[in-house]
Amino acid sequence: MKKWLTTALAATLLASVVTIVPTTAVPTTTVEAAGVQNTTIIVKAGEVYDGKGARFIAGSALGDGSQKEGQKPIFRVENGGTLKNVVLGYPAADGVHTYGNATLENIVWEDIGEDAMTIKESGTVTLKGGSATNGDDKMFQINAASTFKVSNFKGSKAGKFIRQLGGSTFKVNVTIDNCDISDMKEAIFRTDSSTSTVKMTNTRYHNVGTKFIGVKNITESGNTQY
Repeated sequence: MKKWLTTALAATLLASVVTIVPTTAVPTTTVEAAGVQNTTIIVKAGEVYDGKGARFIAGSALGDGSQKEGQKPIFRVENGGTLKNVVLGYPAADGVHTYGNATLENIVWEDIGEDAMTIKESGTVTLKGGSATNGDDKMFQINAASTFKVSNFKGSKAGKFIRQLGGSTFKVNVTIDNCDISDMKEAIFRTDSSTSTVKMTNTRYHNVGTKFIGVKNITESGNTQY
């Protein structure tokens, strides 16, 4: 049986994972009340959504958090938006979708759902701090030519940490720094594109199947297997 974090524990985890990096964006969205969400919360271009540790759960209108395709995200971050300090509880439907450049800071996925985060349109997506666990397949899905930078993050118990859309040939640049990755059944990063790259530095990893699948361009330094 899965055990979920209490709100207090989740807030503590958010505070302890990483020091929050100030954002340069100025506008701030009005934060919806935490709890069950039946419509996707949209973080518009140039806006900052600071959940201040609030916990969000997907209602049935968004999805049940299974591997069924077509579920909707709890958060949609549009080009230039920032989402930070939120906890996604169970079920999380399809987690977070990004469209263009996006910044995610201190996001805790108590349960990954269909996917924790999906890059839907090309851009640079930066994920700093937080954690994700309990997934049947991918943790992070990349569906468009993009740069994905993840740092100071803890990911565990999924099929893959990062997956580029199966059968796609567009280029993805992945950077993983100062992360803790464990219990991935298949890989840390899997791609079918010969042009995609991964750079992994200062990262601890354990029980990750084949570390990289299909990646031709790999740079590593300071990593530790435990």
